[in-house]
Parts: sequence; C-alpha cells; structure tokens
Amino acid sequence: MTDSHRNETAYCGLYCKDCIPSNEKLFTLVNELDQLLEELNFEKYAAVKSKRSSIFDKYDDFKSVLMEIKKIECKKGCFRGPESLLGCSKNCQIRECVIEKHLNGCWECEEYGKCSKLEKHKTFHPGLENNLDMIKEFGIDNWIDKRGIHYHWNK
Repeated sequence: MTDSHRNETAYCGLYCKDCIPSNEKLFTLVNELDQLLEELNFEKYAAVKSKRSSIFDKYDDFKSVLMEIKKIECKKGCFRGPESLLGCSKNCQIRECVIEKHLNGCWECEEYGKCSKLEKHKTFHPGLENNLDMIKEFGIDNWIDKRGIHYHWNK
C-alpha cells in the first residue's frame, strides 16, 4: 500500500477512493457537461425540442439532478490525521471518537463490532465491518486488496 492509500483509509475503515463523492472523473465530467450545456444555451434548445419530444419538458429536472450531483463532491476525503478536519463530514462523530480514544482508527477499538456510531455507515456500506476486520488482521498497509463491497449495488 502506498502512503496515499494509507491516508485515504478513513477512521471508520472505508477507503475514500471507493466512494462516489470522491470520484474525480465523475465530477470533472459533470462540471464539463454543465459548462457545455450553458455554452450551448441548451435550455432554449430543450424548450424548442419539447414540442416534438415531451421528454425535453423535463430538462429543468435533469439540470436540478446535475446540480445536486455537483453538491455531493468530496474534494478532501475522510483522511486520517490533521487533514481529516477538511473531509466530507465536518462533524464526524467517528473521527471525534477515534481521536478522543487516541486510536488510529475504529479497527483498534474493541467495540467496533457493536458500535452505534458505525451503524448508519454499515447500512449504506455493507463491507465496512469486513474492512475493519481486514485492517485489524493485516494492518493498515496490507488490507486494501481485501476490502469489502463499498455499496449494496456493487454486489
């Protein structure tokens, strides 16, 4: 594992590069598409086009979804260490707990299997407990290729 992989392992055991909000390519393309649509004045095109195809009546909905996608971008990740304060969640209870307990991550805590702070993450990230188990067993430098499924739909 490289230092960047180590740094991209969040306190909770998720690997930041698996997370959609940290997918740089996605947000580059979303921003390019948004800019191109503006340059082309696509809103007016859609209004004209809607006379022949009613799907273009939903262009405003499409733009709203595009803007919401832009809002979920995470540029800093949930890194461990001082830069973690710049991550996606400014008030992360997991980060606060790990720091308070002077741990490197949840994998060092004996309670992680039944931790209420991790429960909401486990429902969205089914491989979280596997990640914590793998980090605990193989160490922070040797777990990355053993990580679990990040999202339910990746099964």
